[in-house]
Amino acid sequence: MSSSRKSAIAGTVAGLLLAGIGAWYASNHKANVAATQLSAAAPAPVTMPAAKANVSRDQAVEKLMALPELKHLADTIEKRSGGERHGALLETDPAPRDVKGSPYYQLIFVENGDDMAQAVASFLVSHVNGEILVEDDVSGELMSIDQWRKGLKD
Repeated sequence: MSSSRKSAIAGTVAGLLLAGIGAWYASNHKANVAATQLSAAAPAPVTMPAAKANVSRDQAVEKLMALPELKHLADTIEKRSGGERHGALLETDPAPRDVKGSPYYQLIFVENGDDMAQAVASFLVSHVNGEILVEDDVSGELMSIDQWRKGLKD
């Protein structure tokens, strides 16, 4: 089998793995959010009107990949794996997430390889002003980028 065919097959398998992980994360996350909303007796979610985003999805991805922490992590993943694995951002849900009445892109940074994709950190980027929030994957709590950075140093 030619190396280009092997590469094509590996790329297809990696894409399917990533799609599955993204679907699992999105469905798991929505279930956690729904349970939290029910337990807190929060009102039903309100559908947000379609508004023109000041920050595009591509700009949100660029903003995250410009973070020194993600650049360092991506470099570390590539060096450690000899170029076999890479850092990547995936959109976990194309629908914006409402945070205090403002829409946010939902993105996750993963370690991506031919045989797996490992979630590293979940981010929200504001459509309006590009504000970055980080989601704690265990508690579901949102924190500012500065709080996240402080947690990395601790």
